[in-house]
Amino acid sequence: MNAETVFKNLYGNEQLKNYIFNSITEKKLPHALIFEGPEGSGKKTAALLALTAMDPSFKDKILSFGSPDVTLYTVADGKKTIGISAVRDIRYQAYLIPQELSFRAFIIDKAETMTPEAQNALLKIFEEPPANVYFLLLCDNASALLSTVRSRAPILRMEMFDNETLSNFLLENNERARNLYKKDIEGFSLIIRSSAGTIGEAEKMLVQADDYVYNVKEKTDELIKLLAEGNATSILCFFSVLKIGREEFALIMLNLCSALRDMLTVKYGIKTEPIYFSSIQKAEDFSASFAKSTIMNLYHVAEELMQTFNETNVNVQLFAVKSSDALTDALK
Repeated sequence: MNAETVFKNLYGNEQLKNYIFNSITEKKLPHALIFEGPEGSGKKTAALLALTAMDPSFKDKILSFGSPDVTLYTVADGKKTIGISAVRDIRYQAYLIPQELSFRAFIIDKAETMTPEAQNALLKIFEEPPANVYFLLLCDNASALLSTVRSRAPILRMEMFDNETLSNFLLENNERARNLYKKDIEGFSLIIRSSAGTIGEAEKMLVQADDYVYNVKEKTDELIKLLAEGNATSILCFFSVLKIGREEFALIMLNLCSALRDMLTVKYGIKTEPIYFSSIQKAEDFSASFAKSTIMNLYHVAEELMQTFNETNVNVQLFAVKSSDALTDALK
């Protein structure tokens, strides 16, 4: 058994895979590890595969969370944080004898949402961990954790892939990607550019593509043109007649932020690959109708709207009208 065999379902990330495999082989795996990377970067996959390397005979049960010795903690429905009660439960279970594996493992997803009290409580068990107990923290940004927690656990950063590498991987391994590439290269390219270098996010968008990705792009382009015209009534009408769900609206706002970011880089003369537009020329064409300060205002407002929408359970249609007012104000 080698690192490539253990982690064959995790693309790239060679340094991370070798570090974990060698640590396990040499019996030097730390009791706590922090996996850092955005949604879709493979954090959970990497953590679970690491556990299978320690007890390969239970691989299927570990990967499916079917083993009583592997427990997943995350933010509960309706909550925004992981509180101290969850960590107290972890500390209690950590001292129980494993039922079938040679170890017990606790995976904490969205670990950065732990309250300071919860993190301090976890820190106590990090300092004197029971034998054969492992804590795997998954987070988008490790800097959001307390420095004392970060100092007790190595930070393993998931690899982000450039557009070419991501495109080649998907075309080789994903049938949806191949079909989309044949049918609509522009749509495929948009997914690649919007996935932030992560395979998981690209695959998620490929599943959604048949339903609304193309329609959403058309709506985003239409919205940008209306903003360029600056007619408040037209912008209000655009949002008022939208008949879409939460995911579609969230994607429109994400696309808008990406498009505005592309236009800003053009305005400031920054040489970088566009995220939303298929070429720098298209970004230049769209940006020509806006002043630099207007694009900046729109970007800040759109980003704030997107964050509010994603963090609250608001009515989509009502929020769309609110978005119309906010974006129109940003044009002034």
